[in-house]
Amino acid sequence: MKPLTFFVYWMAQAFWVYLISMPLLFINSSSVKQSDFAAYDIAFATLFGCGVLVEIVADIQKALWVRSGRPGHFCSVGVWSFSRHPNYFGEIFQWWCLWAFAQSSSESNRSYADPLWWACIVSPLFTMHILLNMKPTGLCNAEGENLQRYYDKCPEHYSAYRNSTSILIPMIGYRHVPMLLKRTIFFDFEKYEYKPKEDNSSKKEGQEYVIMGQQVVTNLNH
Repeated sequence: MKPLTFFVYWMAQAFWVYLISMPLLFINSSSVKQSDFAAYDIAFATLFGCGVLVEIVADIQKALWVRSGRPGHFCSVGVWSFSRHPNYFGEIFQWWCLWAFAQSSSESNRSYADPLWWACIVSPLFTMHILLNMKPTGLCNAEGENLQRYYDKCPEHYSAYRNSTSILIPMIGYRHVPMLLKRTIFFDFEKYEYKPKEDNSSKKEGQEYVIMGQQVVTNLNH
């Protein structure tokens, strides 16, 4: 690898880590001293732990499902029965909780208006951007055209699972959620839908029929 290429990749990774860790840097650089955690701190520390736990449990359950031979063609066991991507939810949720937890370390008299704390919101937003919008990873990689294997092997079963299971936020009763809400606050965007590619052979055959028809009309006119 060329030195310049190595430098670019290394700096990109360093910048990525910096953005993600901004809430932690905010906490560690604060001069605020607290003898005990307030209820606010305990709440978000607990929620952060829950996010980590959800991600760990989801990965373990998925690994066990793969080891057992992938029964049912797609994973719908444990937390995967409440979310189609619980591991991504856990990853996103924990960084939102850490950002909220950092608020109590603000040195400003009006901590909720501290611009430095608000700047740290880049951390969870960047994580969401990576997992929701980047094609090489996250939902864009797991959904969309990569769903073909499910629709080829078990279309009815997977369609039922997809319609009744949240794409990200673990919940029950997702089938009753209006489509408008699914497409907005539940992040089940249209870009994640599987759209079969048009059959080129059928298209070509149709074009041939059109050409043949045009030739027949021309011959009749002559």
